[in-house]
Amino acid sequence: MKHRTLYTALAMLIAVSAFATDCLEDGGVFRSSLNCTGLPTIPKFFEVSTFSWGGTDYLALNTGNELSLYRLTDLHPETASFFRVGNQGDSDYDLLNYSFCDGCRYGVATYKMGTVLFDLGMGTAPRFVAKTFHGTSSDPRGAFTFEHGGSQYLLANYLPGDCGGDATLYRFGGLEDLEPIGCLDVPGFSGKFLNGAQLEEYLYLGFYDNRLRVYRVQGTGGGLTLSYTGHDGLRAYMGRGKGFAVDSGLAVTSFVGDGLHVWDVSDPGAPVELGFVPGDFGLAALGGRFAWVAHPLTPDSSRTFYLGDPSHPVELDPGFWAPSHPWNHHSTGDLCEWPTSAVFNGSTMYLARYNVAQAIDFSGCPPPVFADGFDSGATAAWSAVVP
Repeated sequence: MKHRTLYTALAMLIAVSAFATDCLEDGGVFRSSLNCTGLPTIPKFFEVSTFSWGGTDYLALNTGNELSLYRLTDLHPETASFFRVGNQGDSDYDLLNYSFCDGCRYGVATYKMGTVLFDLGMGTAPRFVAKTFHGTSSDPRGAFTFEHGGSQYLLANYLPGDCGGDATLYRFGGLEDLEPIGCLDVPGFSGKFLNGAQLEEYLYLGFYDNRLRVYRVQGTGGGLTLSYTGHDGLRAYMGRGKGFAVDSGLAVTSFVGDGLHVWDVSDPGAPVELGFVPGDFGLAALGGRFAWVAHPLTPDSSRTFYLGDPSHPVELDPGFWAPSHPWNHHSTGDLCEWPTSAVFNGSTMYLARYNVAQAIDFSGCPPPVFADGFDSGATAAWSAVVP
């Protein structure tokens, strides 16, 4: 017992801060615009997300002013929007936020000039079959759609029948049939709603003060209500490029200057912080026990972590992100591969970098095997080897 205690103490003194095995692989670029020129007619890549439709997973990509959808089984380009919303002044890329939900017919996209509600149809694959546009000079910033009890709902700012510009809860009956059913109560804050995430019967909703507030969904139909739980300790930007991600009972949050936080959300109504990594990040993605963070629009700021023990995140393959690698510098001219968003689907992470969108393969990254043979949860600071 004395030997083990001494060894533990020594190991803690020489704690390993990085699981440095070369395990990440470049999965290739699936969309590119290899220049630094920003114009409304030149697509750039700002945000990626996933949703399911008819049992198939799809990737959504914000190309600056429109949305492109890809079938994730083979990255086949499925369809693209033609919303054709005008740009504000000399602005180039005005699609600020969007939201899909799994199996939902309707979606929403917010621009500087207003909000687009769109219909994906009822076919075997999603298609942008119809839209309505609600213009405003008040910069709506964001919206979020979700399903509950067989109905689809929408949270948005500055739509017909709203609560004076504040976040309003609607029930979707169709593009021209939005039923206002309530105003969102945000204690201690009066400002714009941005976007959210659904965790079972709870919603994690982001606002312009960069805090996530947790609400419980109760009731059905026109009687649905959102009850504030009192939890608002999670900081993350939820605009174009999210600092919040969730998977398998864990969540990560990242905010500029506030590091990476790891949360237990196995009880979504009562998130508990488990771990923390200091740093200046702002973007986050999570897949299984792998996390990615980066500083928005800052080259060479990507970092990856293994969360086998969520209370002790271990940096994963830091050398992969070195700017000398060809997968981190695709253009021959100016380097404009600024991270803007990432999302996981299985062991693949899809990364948007302003002028490229690419895949990163995590399948070669097994959990670290600790030299002492103990479980990683009990020996998070011990040296690690890979078989």
